[in-house]
Amino acid sequence: MVKGEQAHLRRAISLAEHAGREGNRPFGAVIVAADGATIAEGRNEVASAGIVTAHAELVAITAAITAGRAAELDGATIYASGEPCPMCAAAVVWARITRVVFGAAEPDFTAIIGGHPRFGLRCAEVIGSSDAAVTVCGPNLGEEALAPFRRHAAANP
Repeated sequence: MVKGEQAHLRRAISLAEHAGREGNRPFGAVIVAADGATIAEGRNEVASAGIVTAHAELVAITAAITAGRAAELDGATIYASGEPCPMCAAAVVWARITRVVFGAAEPDFTAIIGGHPRFGLRCAEVIGSSDAAVTVCGPNLGEEALAPFRRHAAANP
């Protein structure tokens, strides 16, 4: 991670905690423009909204577009509390975001909270199969990034 990015990733983790308290799986995302301004935030809303595609990254991308900030996604960085799934990784490419920074790796958080169905493709593999120039950086923040998943698992045995 580049210096100064920890605050954005910690905000994504905080959003994940909020999602977990609302009965959703604990995922959060923050999108930051190339100039350093926060464009949008999102948290997992799958359970509370009843929409299977309401993953934190997609909620954040949609919020940016709805707010008229779609052009700022080009060259932005998305900070995700957990490694983006294949659907969200593809959305990053389509949105022209050029950097993904994530906290917990998929195998690590899945070992804690479970998950079905699962995909064999990881975020970097999905993005790497595109022709887009997107950098993927993670996992980051170790146990700090896994904490929301541990709390969620303890609250939902």
